[in-house]
Amino acid sequence: MREGGIPLFHYSVYGTKKLDEIVSAFLSAIGSFAEAAGKEQLTVMAFVESKFVWLKKGDLFFIALVAHDDSAEIYRVILEELAESFVSRFYAQLRQNHALMKDFRAFTDSVELILQKFDGIPSLARKYETALLPSDELRQLKTALFEVEANDSILRGALLTWDGRIVVSNLKAYELEAVLDFINALDRDSMEEKIQVVNQTGLDPTSSLLIGELDVGLCTFVVRKGQDVSQYAGQLLPFFKQVGKTDFGKMRLIRKEENDEPGAFAEHDAIELLVAASEAISRAGSIFEGHPPSSQSMAMEIIRSSDGKKTVGEIAEESSFPKQKLSEVLAHLISKGIVRIVKLFPVMDERDERFAAYLEIIGMPKREYDVIDSIWKYCDGSLSLSEISARSSIPVNRIMEVLKKLGKHVSWETNRELLYIR
Repeated sequence: MREGGIPLFHYSVYGTKKLDEIVSAFLSAIGSFAEAAGKEQLTVMAFVESKFVWLKKGDLFFIALVAHDDSAEIYRVILEELAESFVSRFYAQLRQNHALMKDFRAFTDSVELILQKFDGIPSLARKYETALLPSDELRQLKTALFEVEANDSILRGALLTWDGRIVVSNLKAYELEAVLDFINALDRDSMEEKIQVVNQTGLDPTSSLLIGELDVGLCTFVVRKGQDVSQYAGQLLPFFKQVGKTDFGKMRLIRKEENDEPGAFAEHDAIELLVAASEAISRAGSIFEGHPPSSQSMAMEIIRSSDGKKTVGEIAEESSFPKQKLSEVLAHLISKGIVRIVKLFPVMDERDERFAAYLEIIGMPKREYDVIDSIWKYCDGSLSLSEISARSSIPVNRIMEVLKKLGKHVSWETNRELLYIR
């Protein structure tokens, strides 16, 4: 918002806070603290359950309202990238004092792209329920979805079950929220047509929502306005056919993870390079030029350790870097597209004679064998470490400790796939 309190842009995928309430609360809070600290220096204000994190660029405030225990360092990096992108994109509009919120509505896509980089942070990760198909079936559905999205009039699509679980989706977060709102308010008996186009609140004005009723649930597509239903239906036929061929009897229902972790990097998640190591080192050198030497060495250590398997906690323990500083440096590397946070999905071999012999050779103690016995059925590639912990009531650290001892009998996937039907 502008320094005088005029809001220019607002983003909240869950819509739990009203814009006028946020602006009023921020102006009131910053006014109360201004005499003591000054607006330029003060960048965090904490309350009992939440806090404001912000930065000031010219006469603009870029503000995040987050949970009290969330990492201010991470959100400050996110705001820096948002501010840089916003000002460079809308420089001409910002010079006009009469610019309105509608002039900046297109920035939503940029926010989505930036936040996707930080999807490994619990408070930013999307908390949706999913319905997971075996990997081959899911791959075929995704291929068919990409095929129909190649049509100019079909922007993005998804398949959801009747109870709102996501089977496959390329929808943006705010579009998915609009679809879920539609499903929640839907009376199936009132649907007059199997395929229909509806105007749904929350979508771009040039787009509509196409709904297709299936036995398993709803096919939903964001489409460009201008065609009739039969034209859209013809373009979507390959996807409908693939859905008809899919065996949904093998589908695994994954409930959303109830996560009370703060907005910080989870110690049991891994770090993965997005570019070659040599390029990562070169780019990090430019990014951290002018930063303290400790930040530069920290960035290099993170890059050298980022193999997609080593966890944030392991890197922190081996390097002895302060946790807050490590989070800040890691956030910069994520922001610039050098690394990303990935969840680990352990896959344990079938419990055959070779597996039993291996346990006997290494002398697995009974208390650790009991852990294996409890979690084996969950280690099929469909559940993350924290999800396995929630189902087995065994702490994540204990699960990792035992699984690491199994060596090659456990693989650590970074994508959720249902590899075994158990």
